[in-house]
Amino acid sequence: MDTRALREFIRLGRFPFLLSGFLPFTAGALLALLLGARFTPVQFLLGYAAMAAAHLSVNYSNDYFDADADRFVETTAISGGSGVLPANPGLKPAALFAAVALMTVSLLIGYAFLTIYAYPAVFLVFGIAGNLLGWFYTAPPIALAYHKLGEVTNMITFGLLMPGAGYFVATGTLDLAFFAFALPLCLYGLVFIVSVEIPDMEGDFAGGKRTLVVRKGRIYGFYLITLAATLATATLLLFALTGAFAPVDFRPVALISVIPLGLALWGFSNRCAGRACALRYATANIMGYFAFQGLVVLYFVLAATQA
Repeated sequence: MDTRALREFIRLGRFPFLLSGFLPFTAGALLALLLGARFTPVQFLLGYAAMAAAHLSVNYSNDYFDADADRFVETTAISGGSGVLPANPGLKPAALFAAVALMTVSLLIGYAFLTIYAYPAVFLVFGIAGNLLGWFYTAPPIALAYHKLGEVTNMITFGLLMPGAGYFVATGTLDLAFFAFALPLCLYGLVFIVSVEIPDMEGDFAGGKRTLVVRKGRIYGFYLITLAATLATATLLLFALTGAFAPVDFRPVALISVIPLGLALWGFSNRCAGRACALRYATANIMGYFAFQGLVVLYFVLAATQA
């Protein structure tokens, strides 16, 4: 593989998007820490390594199975895949090999984690579920993204699996506190995926993807994003007012949620059906998603240092 091909192969992995999994994983682990769990940095890193390998596997497999559909999509900073395989079809075997190899690595690391820390075997379920959901997100015969289930898959992945794995790494179990915390995260997962779908509507339609935005249109997408962000803020405000996560103060988390909510309302008030116009507001929603996740992690870190 020459230097140019290697660069393109690396670009296929869309490494910057690992942040979308790292942040909820870290938030889950830190919440557990604030609620009394104790774990080591090595324990955290080994647990995340299993999920990161699974996430990378998904990036490679999605581009592989989406190669034909992506011919109709114009790649943007937030959507359309890497755009590598439609221009470099010779890299398809390498992409498939990387996806399978990374999936194997993910499961091996997960097994090593269980062995070292004597955790329940259910931890391996996170790795298996993450890999299977990622693989069949675009892989036939299930191809969830092509059969109206892409949004639900993303909500489960970023609202349950990634933060749940972080929480489990720290505690060895999942409890009601985690599942309550997962509610707004699932809603933000919906904000994320619908925002990604908005600029790709025409290309996804041509490629056979039956996404929610393809079926309902961009205007509906902006309605749904705003509803999800509103419900997420309302849920976090309820946590803050009731002290549901005592001794963790959720008032700052509720305040941070105003960022994605404000951007969602901005997009809703300027909702438009044209691609160029809609891309601007969809991108803002993605920025709001990452801002919320990042600031919550920062707040949890600061709270942990003061505990």
